Amino acid sequence: DIQGKRMAQEGREMASKIGVAVIGAGYWGYKLIREYIMLAREYDIELKAVVDISPEKLEKISKELSVPRNKLYTDHRKILNDPSIEAVHIATPNETHFSIARDVLEYGKNVLLEKPMTLSSSEAFKLIRLAEINGSILLVGHIFRFNNALNKVKKLLNEELLGELYYLDLVWTTKIPPPPRRDIIFDLAPHPVDIMNFLTEEWPHETFVKARSYIRKKKGLEEIAYALLELNNELIAYVKLSWLEYGRKTRIVKIVGEKGVIMVDTLNQKIIYIDERSNTSEIKVTPNNTIKDMIRHFIDVMRGRQSPSNSALIGALTVVVLEAMRKSLENNIPICLLYTSDAADDGE
Repeated sequence: DIQGKRMAQEGREMASKIGVAVIGAGYWGYKLIREYIMLAREYDIELKAVVDISPEKLEKISKELSVPRNKLYTDHRKILNDPSIEAVHIATPNETHFSIARDVLEYGKNVLLEKPMTLSSSEAFKLIRLAEINGSILLVGHIFRFNNALNKVKKLLNEELLGELYYLDLVWTTKIPPPPRRDIIFDLAPHPVDIMNFLTEEWPHETFVKARSYIRKKKGLEEIAYALLELNNELIAYVKLSWLEYGRKTRIVKIVGEKGVIMVDTLNQKIIYIDERSNTSEIKVTPNNTIKDMIRHFIDVMRGRQSPSNSALIGALTVVVLEAMRKSLENNIPICLLYTSDAADDGE
């Protein structure tokens, strides 16, 4: 009888597809829109609207992805009263995240907000509270939580393949023109910071950052940064960020422990393991479409099928860390984020 009720519920869910809007049709938004269109063929969703302030970008979406023009909007406020839109994926410039997400949440819609969640922790926590008040789901686009290689590594760490963890190296580099008005810490560091938490279930309690603006010659517009972050249990992490490094785009995570080393090429989803005897082997993993799986997770959370992996709280705490990193850079001092029992003992 219970199984019959569950099947009936699933049938009703499939009969009523979740209407989705994507706000932002730039480089990343284009990928998201394409994925929503493809996923709608096999999943219980329907792309109802695409919003971007640029008519040229909307025209490109219409021509290349065959989105009907009556689904295209230049003002996100035009879709807020549409009851058929239950979910909104926001992929606009970082500085607009708070205001657009606030507008959408005030209408009780569910939101998947790209990283960084906001440019200040106070704004991030305001969005969390607004989602609570309106009974909305709010997730953040920490897409590496859906990377099969990193999920495999998390499982291996839980099984204590490396024993005690000593330190992590995370390298996020590429060679591109520095994005206009972009801060490299808020733009590139959200993923490494989130990956640290995802793999260890820990947050940094202290950070120290150095950075330089070689191209733009202006504080706040650095193109490279180096950060040290101290987590609990004496675990430390080193993060390198750069928009100036020639060669292939690099998104590498290295974990060093008492029993070996794991290196992850997150872009190609390849895992290399070096054991205590310095023998090197590849740990097999089946690469996945992380965008598709993140969207599926968003819908499954809305349906009550899964608990959130990329919650708004995780997004907000990531912003807390980013703020501390910027504060360290600006003041040239280590910044304490969280008080730990070890820190309290040191103070006594």
